[in-house]
Amino acid sequence: MGVHGLTTYLRENRRKLSETYTLPSSLPLAEPNRIVVDGWSFIYDLYRASGLPWVYGGEYAPFHKLVTTVVNAWVSVGFKVYFVFDGPCPDIKFQTIVSRLTQTHIAHSLIFFRTSSGSRATPRFLNESRIIPPLAYTACLDALTAVCGTTDQIEVHHADEEGDPYAVELAGRVGAFVVGTDSDFVVLNAEGYRGYIPLDEMVWNTPVSEEPAAVEDGEFQQVRKAKTRQKTAAFASGRGIIPPESTSGLTLSFTAYLPTTLASHLNLPVTLLPLCGALVGNDFSNQSTSPRRNVQLLFFDRHLSLTQRISHVAATMQTILSSKGKSKQIGSVMDLIDRTVNALLVRSISSMGSGEVEAIIERVVEATLQYALPKNEEETVDLWPTDICALHEADICPILPLFSKLVTAEALLEDRENDDELLKRNDIRGQYLSAYRRGRLDPKVLDILHTGTAWPRLFLETPDLETVSRALGRPLRRWGYAILHDAVGLPLPSPEEKVDETESTSVESVEDDGDEDDDDDQDELVDVVESDSEDEKNLIAPLRGALERLHVEDNDVASSQSQPSPIITEYVRRGVRVAQEPVTVPSISDLLSSISSPDFALTATVPIVLQSEQDRFTILLRVLRSDTKLVRALPPEQLAVALCLRWVLLTLQDRTLETGSKEREKERWTRRETQCFLAAFSWVAEEDSSSLSAFPDIHDRNVQLTAQVLAVLESIDQLSQILLVNDRLPSPASLFSGAAFHSHLTGKTAVNVDDTLLKACIDDIAETLADEKKKKTKKNRQNTAVEVRKPAKGGSLFDLLVDAEA
Repeated sequence: MGVHGLTTYLRENRRKLSETYTLPSSLPLAEPNRIVVDGWSFIYDLYRASGLPWVYGGEYAPFHKLVTTVVNAWVSVGFKVYFVFDGPCPDIKFQTIVSRLTQTHIAHSLIFFRTSSGSRATPRFLNESRIIPPLAYTACLDALTAVCGTTDQIEVHHADEEGDPYAVELAGRVGAFVVGTDSDFVVLNAEGYRGYIPLDEMVWNTPVSEEPAAVEDGEFQQVRKAKTRQKTAAFASGRGIIPPESTSGLTLSFTAYLPTTLASHLNLPVTLLPLCGALVGNDFSNQSTSPRRNVQLLFFDRHLSLTQRISHVAATMQTILSSKGKSKQIGSVMDLIDRTVNALLVRSISSMGSGEVEAIIERVVEATLQYALPKNEEETVDLWPTDICALHEADICPILPLFSKLVTAEALLEDRENDDELLKRNDIRGQYLSAYRRGRLDPKVLDILHTGTAWPRLFLETPDLETVSRALGRPLRRWGYAILHDAVGLPLPSPEEKVDETESTSVESVEDDGDEDDDDDQDELVDVVESDSEDEKNLIAPLRGALERLHVEDNDVASSQSQPSPIITEYVRRGVRVAQEPVTVPSISDLLSSISSPDFALTATVPIVLQSEQDRFTILLRVLRSDTKLVRALPPEQLAVALCLRWVLLTLQDRTLETGSKEREKERWTRRETQCFLAAFSWVAEEDSSSLSAFPDIHDRNVQLTAQVLAVLESIDQLSQILLVNDRLPSPASLFSGAAFHSHLTGKTAVNVDDTLLKACIDDIAETLADEKKKKTKKNRQNTAVEVRKPAKGGSLFDLLVDAEA
C-alpha cells in the first residue's frame, strides 16, 4: 500500500534514511514517547503474526487477548498510543479497492474451492491464500475499548476520511511517530511529526540468560558474546509485534523514517514528495491495465523496477527544477507537473490525442491532492477544539457535511415557521457524530452517506453460489438505507450517475470537474506542495467548495418534493469478480407499515432515530422477524447470536418456498447445525479455540454456513448502530470461534447448548429446519463431490461464469 515500490526503496536504503531507537530508554523521560498506530495495518499484521487460523471464519477470543497483550506491552516500555481507523473511503480510491478485493478475496476463494480438500488444508496453502476474518475489526475495537477503561495511555480515533492524512496530522499535533505498513506515511508530513515506523521493523528483545549459554557452548560461548547471540535468538523466535511471554527486562527496538530525510536523499523539497508519489503511482492513481488509462504504464519502460521508477521520477523532477534560464524556470507547480509529465512519457506526444496529456495531468493532480493536510491556522496544541473533531474546527472538518444534508435543507427553507424541525435534525446529527467518534458507528455506514456506496465485507464462500451478502444481507441493509435517509438524508444520484456508475465514468467525471475549474485546481495544488506560500488558507478550499456544492444540492432537495429515491451502489461478489449493483432505497413509510400491528402502530411523522429506545429496539426485532418473548428474555450477549440464526433460517426458508428448487432446499440448516453454531461462542470467558486438540477438517458446506452467519452478524450489527440501539445489542464477535463451529459440525467435539437459548432460536420456527436425515446423506455427497471436483481443477474457467444471481 502507499507509493508503489517505496517500502522496498526504504528497506534497500535503510542505513541512509532511518534512525534506530530502543525503549525503555536508559535516560529518564519527562513524558511518554507517543505513537499513532494505523488501525487496519495493526489488525492485518497482528492476525498474520498470531498464527491463528482464518479459514474457519476467525478466532476472535484469542485475537482479542493478543490485542490487549500488545497494547499493554507498548505502554510498559513507555509509549502513549493513539489508534486511528479509516473513515469513509473517497471515490477516487474505488478502483484500487476493487482491484485488491479481486486479487485477494475473490481469487483466494476461487483457488480454495478449486483445490482438493487435502491440498488446501496444508499450512502453506492456507498462508498463501489468507483472507482477513470479517469480524476482526469489531474484535480489535472491543479489546481497545476495554483497555482504554484501564489506562489513560491509550486513545482511539476514527478519521474524518482516509486514515493516513489524519494519522500524520494527529502525530504532528502531539509530537508522535506513526506506526503502520503504508509507505504514504513517509510522504505525508506535518510540523511536529517524528517519522514513520514500519510494523515489521519493531523488534522485541529480552535479556540474556547466561546459564543456558554455558550449558550449550561452555567457554566458547563466552568468547562469542552470548548477549548478542541471545538477542538474535529472541528475534528469530519472536512473532512480529507480539511480545515474548517473559516480560522481565523487555525492550523494544524500532526504526523510523523521516520525510525530510527521504526528500534530502532524493534531492527534492519535502513539499514535493506528494507529487513524486503521485507520479510514481499510489493508491489513488488509475489502476486500469489499459495503457491508455494507466498513467504509470505511460511513464515507465517495462525494464524499470519499482524502486528504479522512484529514482527516475526524482531525477527528472530535480533536473527540471535546476534548469537555468528564464525560459526554463518553473513558474508554478502546475508548470512543474506539465513539464515532468511530458518528460516522463515514453510515447511521443505527437502520437497522442489532444486531450490525453491533459487527462494524465489531471489524474496526477487528483492523486497529489489526496495528501493535502489542513493547516493548523490557530496553532492549536490541545486535541478536541470542539466536540465534533479532535483536530479541526467545525467549519473545516470534512465529516460534518456527511450528517448535515437535512440540517442544511431545513436551515435554507425560507417559509420555516419555527426551528423545531431544525433542532430535531441537529439533534440527530449530533447523536450520529458522537456514535462515530466513540466507535459505535461502523465507517462502512459513513460510506453510504459520503459516496452513496456500500461495501459488505467479503470472505470465503462458494463462488458458484449467490453471494451471501446479497442473499442474506441486502434486505437488512435496505432497512438501514431507508432509516439513514429518514434521519440525515442520503446523496441523490445525478443524471449522469443514474445511467451507469462504471470505473471509466468515475474517471471521466473527475476530469470534467477539473476542466471546469482549472484555476482553482492549480491554486489547491500549490497549497499542497508549497507550504511556504503566503496564501495557505486556500488549502482548505476543496473542503469549503464541497460544502458549498452540498448546500446547493440540499436546497434543491428542500425545494422539490419530486426528487427520485436515492440509489445506493453496492459492491458485492458476482461470480468471480466484484460488481456494482444499484439498490433503490425504499420508502421508510412502506417499510414501517410492513412491520406495524394493532399493538405497535408505526408512523414516519417522527424520525425513527428520535423515537424511544424501546420503540427502536422493537423495530429491530420486528425487522428481523424475532419479536418474541423468548428472544426478548435472552441476556444481551446472546441476543445478536439468536437474531442472526433466526434470520438465516427464515430467509433460507423463504428462498426455498419461492422457487421450490432442490438447490435452495439444500441451503436450509438442520437442527444439529443450529446447535453447533450456538455452541461456537465462548459464553464462559475461559473457553476458546485453544482448548481444541487439533483443528477440524474443512468441508465446503461448513465453510458456506460460516459465510452466511458472518455476513448476517455484520448486517445486524450495522443496522443496530444505525438505529442507535447497539448498547442493548452488543456484538458477539469476540466470543465466536470458527474452529469450534467447524469442529462441532464435523463431530470432532461434543455440542453443549443452553436449552433456553436453543428454544428462543427455533421453537416457533421449527418448520424452517431441514430434515435431519439429509445430513447423513450430505456426508456421502460431500465426499463424492470432492472426488468429482478433482479433475475440474484443470477445467475451463468459463465454468465459473454460471453465476446464481437470480
